[in-house]
Amino acid sequence: MLPALNLDYPMLSELHPFQFHIVAACLLLVAMYVYYRDRLRTVPGPVLARWTPLWLGYHARMGRRYLVVDSAHKKYGPIVRITPNHVSVAHPSAVGIVYGHIQGGAEATTSFDKSAFYDAFVSAGTPSVFSTRSRKDHAFKRRIVSQAFSYRALEQFSPFIQANVGVFVGRLDAMCGDEVPVNLVTWLNYLTFDVLSDLAFGEPLGMLASGTSIVSVEQPDGTLREEDAIALVDGREHLSAVLGINPWFPLLAKVLSYSDSFFRYGIESSSGLADFARRNVSKRLNSGAYRADILGKLIEARTRDGVEVDESMLRELVAETVTLLSAGSDTTASSVAALVYLVKTHPEVHRKLVMELESSISVQEIPTHPQVKDLPYLQAVINEGLRHYATMASGLPRLVPQGGVELLGTYIPAGTEISVPAYTLQHEESIWGGDPEVFRPERWLEAPEKGQYLSKYLLTFGKGPRACLGKNLAYMETQLMLATVILRYNIQIESDVLESTEGFVHKTTGLMVKLSRRKC
Repeated sequence: MLPALNLDYPMLSELHPFQFHIVAACLLLVAMYVYYRDRLRTVPGPVLARWTPLWLGYHARMGRRYLVVDSAHKKYGPIVRITPNHVSVAHPSAVGIVYGHIQGGAEATTSFDKSAFYDAFVSAGTPSVFSTRSRKDHAFKRRIVSQAFSYRALEQFSPFIQANVGVFVGRLDAMCGDEVPVNLVTWLNYLTFDVLSDLAFGEPLGMLASGTSIVSVEQPDGTLREEDAIALVDGREHLSAVLGINPWFPLLAKVLSYSDSFFRYGIESSSGLADFARRNVSKRLNSGAYRADILGKLIEARTRDGVEVDESMLRELVAETVTLLSAGSDTTASSVAALVYLVKTHPEVHRKLVMELESSISVQEIPTHPQVKDLPYLQAVINEGLRHYATMASGLPRLVPQGGVELLGTYIPAGTEISVPAYTLQHEESIWGGDPEVFRPERWLEAPEKGQYLSKYLLTFGKGPRACLGKNLAYMETQLMLATVILRYNIQIESDVLESTEGFVHKTTGLMVKLSRRKC
């Protein structure tokens, strides 16, 4: 008979000194083995980040990833290890190498592909142009999707945007003179969601008209449930930004969803947003109507050669509309809210901007895109606001290709995740001069070549062949929205600070203001 197992293991304090030294020596040997096999052991960074992705995952979950990465760079220098297999490089030379077409100053034979981080953003099993990692698949999708964002297409979208801005103005006009402050972020979110749903589905969601973000989502059994569309997007994007940090985080999220509402709601939001988009895309397809909007352009591009719309194509269209709603709404609304706050808290900037706007637009008018698209000071204000506030604040990960790469004298082996932290780079003195913490639009106007140089390091929309296709649409919306609000209203800021958090993007959450109409 086998002896009974003794399951009462002694505590370390009960070990014989000799036994304790044996255990300690074994642990030390294991640590040394791991350390010397560690390909990134020479890269500095927080101790926990060397051993576990939970350090970055925790801070991403708490909405402050970009802040802790920025602090790490201030402490450790331009190259910092932020997970066991992820290196953050805050240096101008890294931008062209990591996100561009060149490696080490010569034409690259292989590019830095997107990493597994983007798998967390795949909607309903179908990657969008944003979440596709394969270069071949991305090139195909980009050819299709880019047709919906060409300059010619944007001019066709202008009336739809203008109509929604008109509804927005009507709602804000009605609030003028109210003693109770209004959260401008809420109404900017309603506007961007109405604009993007108008372009993506063929009609606005009606958030501006109803004053709410509640929408109907079709469930698998065909019944409808009420959901907050803005909360769906926020929940999905924030969760994806956390899960993408490590391949086993999705499994961890399922376990944590039983005790942490963040993970539970994030998982529900991902499926809810996909269901919502599918219902609206299907409704548009079933109508058979053509409209010169983003969805119309996507359908036209995919069916040009007589290809029928099937289940696979429907999933592709749903994936792209989910990406459009997610990336487009948060980025633009947060950027405009931050811009309003920065302009109003810098009186000289406000004076110059109003003077430029009044030189070409009446106070009584709602600006049109042709009126605002070439105004130099307006553009400088927008670029400076995007730099200073950093709507896309964290670094977008890429994968170091075969052969590795050397940056600033540090060799980074193939297979390592690498990123350039946008917020940190956009506050780097070697690029922006001695006052990177100052909101100063004039830096963009000092000389034409200076503005072109600075643009290379503005990372809001990414860089290189994987840069955001919606950049021009976002600029059009931002120009119209900022010009309208600044020209039409006296704005009294009631918030002490601009409230914000980070999900996937750096989002404004609160900007309390009182409004009144400006006089001619």
